[in-house]
Amino acid sequence: MRAHGQLSVFIGVLIEQIIVPIPSPMIIMGAGALLIPPNLSIPYSFLQILWVIVLPGTIASTLGSYIGYTISYYGGKALVVRFERILGVDWNEIERLERRIQGKREAWAIFFLRALPVIPLSLVSIFAGLLRIRIRPFTLYTFLGSILRCFFLGFLGWWIGATYEKVATHLDSAETIISILILIGMGTFLIYLYYKFRKQG
Repeated sequence: MRAHGQLSVFIGVLIEQIIVPIPSPMIIMGAGALLIPPNLSIPYSFLQILWVIVLPGTIASTLGSYIGYTISYYGGKALVVRFERILGVDWNEIERLERRIQGKREAWAIFFLRALPVIPLSLVSIFAGLLRIRIRPFTLYTFLGSILRCFFLGFLGWWIGATYEKVATHLDSAETIISILILIGMGTFLIYLYYKFRKQG
């Protein structure tokens, strides 16, 4: 990271968008601890963080998000249709859910989920694609949310210095717990829909 600077931030963030198990806070916080001189004043550290970490990190986060988004956007319907008997939900129900969250709510949801450092980024992209959120708001609010996330984690890494790894590990544990809770929530929701439409049928 010291040798390649911005390029290492770009590649690291891009890879963690694709591979879920990579702890996303570790990369940005590590960049803050290793690439930003510890003796800088806060205003100068802000400028350095914006240039060295936020710029490449935000671009990589936005570009990487298209992978999960595209796969679930174009492949999500086929999976739901193929396994609708098991899931108990057909694609029409997904489309109705999509219409309910369209507009400002979907944009703000993407923004906040991207900005929160404990939310797994790849899951946000997959859900956005599955619900067929339009590409323009997805791109815009992914970019804006990533700015806040990268800045917060980069500043935190610079602020705590050498102890960043310990804090990043705790954040990654929180991210893992949230991932599990999201999956449990999805399963519960699918079971609820299954029994709901079974009764109606």
